[in-house]
Amino acid sequence: MKFILTSYRKDSDSPACETDVSYVGVESLAKLFGFTADSLVDTYPLDKVQAAALGRLTGMTFDMDHHEYFLEAEAEAD
Repeated sequence: MKFILTSYRKDSDSPACETDVSYVGVESLAKLFGFTADSLVDTYPLDKVQAAALGRLTGMTFDMDHHEYFLEAEAEAD
C-alpha cells in the first residue's frame, strides 16, 4: 500500500501538492487516524491534531487556514 498526502487550496478542486508519506509506515498512519493497519484503505481528511502529529513524524508543516489535507491510500502496482 502507498500513502499519499494531498493538499488542496480551500478555494480549489485541483490538488496543490502530493507527497508520498509511505515511509512513515502503515502502523503509525493507522494509529494517527484511529484505525487498524488493515482498515486504512480509503481517503481521510486531516484535522489540526492529525496534521500536527504527522508534522512531528515527517518534519512537514501544514497551512490549515488556506489548505485542506487528505491522506489517500493507494494500492501499489505489481
